[in-house]
Amino acid sequence: MKIFFSLFLTLCFAAGTTFGQDAASTDTIHHNHFNDGVYLSYEDLKSNRPTIKKEQLIKSYYDSSAFSISKWANTQNLYYATSAGDKQKVNRDSLWGYVENGIPYIFLNDRFHKFSTSGAVSVFRESYPNLKAGLAPVVTEAKYTSQINLFILANGRINEFTPENVALAIEDNKALYDEFMALKSLKQKRKKMYRFVERYNDIAMW
Repeated sequence: MKIFFSLFLTLCFAAGTTFGQDAASTDTIHHNHFNDGVYLSYEDLKSNRPTIKKEQLIKSYYDSSAFSISKWANTQNLYYATSAGDKQKVNRDSLWGYVENGIPYIFLNDRFHKFSTSGAVSVFRESYPNLKAGLAPVVTEAKYTSQINLFILANGRINEFTPENVALAIEDNKALYDEFMALKSLKQKRKKMYRFVERYNDIAMW
């Protein structure tokens, strides 16, 4: 009986996990469809037309591993073939980001950040290693700074992932907005705001 009760408490605790933990988990990934490829601008992403398609990307001569858009985007020199067949170089700083397997990765401050949910309103964690002057960076779970953000496809804005900003992002869906605002406490809103973004994306035309 004691074992059963302990198991019951464990399951209840797991069910009450906060959003901050859920958002970082790959188990929560939920995506509407974006086309794979490299995007040089927000406008290209908004229209869901990759500026450079995967088949145009030129793999590094020295890379013998399986090819992926992610590996291309993180190589030192980025080249692709134009429609005329010419080899063209592109600067990483000029990228909005890329999409691979339908998942967008936005380029900010010299790093790519993966969207954990995507659509008309997307969510992503912007994280950076803490670097000490004169020392090589050591990236561990305890040594990084991060913030969860919203990306609004309609205008390209990036806002912090807060209940207030979620409400603004979904306010054009009155029924969903009213349901969200009817949640009585800030704690309830924080716990459920990720799911409200997913529900909004399932309905929104984009």
